[in-house]
Amino acid sequence: MPPQTLTIFQKGFNYSQDGPGNRLVYHLQGCNMACRWCANPEGIPDQPPLMAVKSPLLDAVCPHGAIRDGALDRAACRGCRGRECVTVHKNDGLVCRGVTVPVEALIDEVERSRGMFFEGGVTLTGGEPTRQFEGVKAFLSLLKKAGVSTAVETNGTHPDLAALFPLVDTLMMDFKHPDTAVHKAFTGVGNEEIRRNIRRAAQGHPRVQLRVPLINGFNVGQAELDGFLAFFQGLKADGLPLENVTIEFLRYHEFGRQKWEQCGWEYRVENGAVPAEWAKRYEEAFRQAGFTVIHT
Repeated sequence: MPPQTLTIFQKGFNYSQDGPGNRLVYHLQGCNMACRWCANPEGIPDQPPLMAVKSPLLDAVCPHGAIRDGALDRAACRGCRGRECVTVHKNDGLVCRGVTVPVEALIDEVERSRGMFFEGGVTLTGGEPTRQFEGVKAFLSLLKKAGVSTAVETNGTHPDLAALFPLVDTLMMDFKHPDTAVHKAFTGVGNEEIRRNIRRAAQGHPRVQLRVPLINGFNVGQAELDGFLAFFQGLKADGLPLENVTIEFLRYHEFGRQKWEQCGWEYRVENGAVPAEWAKRYEEAFRQAGFTVIHT
């Protein structure tokens, strides 16, 4: 069997929102969703995209003539496989952030970074980490053997997600909309597998942090709030142990808008901001229903 690798487009230390303590966070390339509000759109395609981070671009960095008068003609570079603009003609205007690394090399990096963990560990996020399922499983196994705290942030759609549960100390999972048709219309994927994986996690994982990103025009309103509550109350009615489950409501932000533009894609969220009173309404409704609501 060839050595397992992971393709990573971003890494660094973060505190709190990517799991407990200070954590080394790896953003893995590829996602099966295409959420319009994604803060890391460069992580969506399996093939890392070119990002135009400065302008004007230098015409000379593309030997195929895809840069003209300082602008990138993406139609001309779409079929390019060599990407000499970033592999040969290094420049600070165009970047391609995906790097493929053997998991053994990542373990060496983790070991060198242990002094920075501060009661933390390693978090895998994305993109969607389960898109690289076998590499993730191999990396998590090595981390557990090394005694490193592990966390995974996932959209919850992989049918074999439960196979990772024994390797993950903190499981963070999104639940974006209670209605599967609306969920699919806005993300490209329905929520049926997410619902199943939330149930599996509630039954068999010791630390589950569920997250609902609140976006105006998508999932903020009384009907949506009632739908979320109905799902979670159904879990409780079925006798699932929810003591290990927390819920967090995250208000919309536009941190990713510039990245969409750098990738050459249209940012399609308008008026997504959510008033603080709506977030409080969600939180209070869930607390009154007996669920544990947190802030990270």
